[in-house]
Amino acid sequence: MEKYKILIVDDESIERDAIKFILSKALNVELEFFEAANGQEAISSAALNSPNIIMMDIQMPGLNGIEATKVLKKILVNSKIIFLTAYDQFDYAHEAIKLGVEDFIVKPATNERLIEVVNKSIASIQHEKEQAKTKEMMASKLEQVSKYLENEFLSSVINGDIEDDQGKEYLDFNGISFKWGMGVVVSAKADETIVSSGLRLQVMRRRLLDAIDSRISKIVSSKYSVIIKDHIYLLILGESQNELLQIQEKIRRILNEVNGLFAAEHQLYSDFGIGDICKRLDCLWKSFSTAKGNCNKRIPMKDARNEQDLQALVKSLKDKDEVAFDKYIDLVFDDIASGSENLEMIQIKLYEHFVLIRERVSDNIYASDLYTYDLFNQTMKVGNYHEAKCLLRDFCNQYMEKLDQQKADKTSIILDKLIVYINLHYAENITLDQLSSICDLSPSYISKVFKKHLDTNFIDYVSSVRTMVAKRLLKNSLLSIKEIGYEIGYVDSNYFTRVFKKYEGMTPSEYRNKWYNGDILEKEGDVIEEEL
Repeated sequence: MEKYKILIVDDESIERDAIKFILSKALNVELEFFEAANGQEAISSAALNSPNIIMMDIQMPGLNGIEATKVLKKILVNSKIIFLTAYDQFDYAHEAIKLGVEDFIVKPATNERLIEVVNKSIASIQHEKEQAKTKEMMASKLEQVSKYLENEFLSSVINGDIEDDQGKEYLDFNGISFKWGMGVVVSAKADETIVSSGLRLQVMRRRLLDAIDSRISKIVSSKYSVIIKDHIYLLILGESQNELLQIQEKIRRILNEVNGLFAAEHQLYSDFGIGDICKRLDCLWKSFSTAKGNCNKRIPMKDARNEQDLQALVKSLKDKDEVAFDKYIDLVFDDIASGSENLEMIQIKLYEHFVLIRERVSDNIYASDLYTYDLFNQTMKVGNYHEAKCLLRDFCNQYMEKLDQQKADKTSIILDKLIVYINLHYAENITLDQLSSICDLSPSYISKVFKKHLDTNFIDYVSSVRTMVAKRLLKNSLLSIKEIGYEIGYVDSNYFTRVFKKYEGMTPSEYRNKWYNGDILEKEGDVIEEEL
């Protein structure tokens, strides 16, 4: 049974109770009631609970029902508002109805009138929900029909089964004026030993198309796409031949990047071709034929040994292991060169490896030149095998240096931040979990940072800071030992004494006595104390 929320707004609690009692007994629906004594409370409650029906008294202290309704109509456009009014406020109620309220009830009202108006509002809500559902279904069906017509149109273009005028008529209907176009075809296959399910392969191709579509949509004004068997077809439209020539290069970059990602993450291996630019729709089948002919010429990187070599190379970058780097840079380039029939294939596979390395390193080195489109241009300009290998080595060397610098900078910043926080909050119960929330790093990593860079653990560092403060207070204040312990974060004075003795070799009392007797000279260069 559907639940309806009703907000009753009246400055008389007895009126609110009476309405709840009558409606609860009479209505055959599940009800949830909320109450408010004035217009301001009504607005707050409505914003929090989103009632379906609001029963609003007009005359209330403070913000009256009319003013409250003006606000509620803006924040809850679908809620039904019913006004409650006395006889001498009848004209006032008519003015309120202009705001778009559902109905009004003149007080004192009969039970029948109250039930009738609320039932009417519930029926109106149900009717609007059914209309919205019908509208949603129609929109879904229209979208399905539109997609079917789009697929039929593109299939006809691909197969050459469409006249130029017919195609332009379809595009005109969609608000598109055809001037120039070209075909793009992507072949997507999977390693059957890894992806054996035909259904899963279809889903993966669909995801591949979605990834390509989302990127290409940013650089073209109009396009159509469809999956037919193991190929993805894209019709790219443009205003001029020159515009499409410029777009071709961008599409190549996008497809190289996306194909590399799916090969690495999903073992879906893709190739692509881009056809000639055409001025007539009925000639575009030639463009698609050329594009399809250019597919499946490149060897997918799916050999297990190649994959292991690439993973080992990435690990050497992260670890800055130069010995392993020298070994695996040679093996990875051998993987690239083996089976490549010409320099063009070397260039293509080299760039695919760049994309894979970038994704597997997965560090945010966005400021680096490694992420500009210049890398693609450099790859396509290499003139021989030696230049290709040097470019791979330079690319990986840059990554290694960037990662090492990023790691050092990050650790230094984190450590400074943690030290400052501890020096300011040493008297509090500081925990590794608390520090973790400050710098967004795991407690175990923070513990390692302290051990590696300060040669101490987190607990000992906090204790040393507290001890330094205690020494200063023992020398320069009249506070008791117990008060000093409490001041630096120790509730138990005995525990404070034990910790102090661990670091200074004497109790706080002995330290204070020796200081006043001149047996302890003030140390110079006390880093922690200076920072405090």
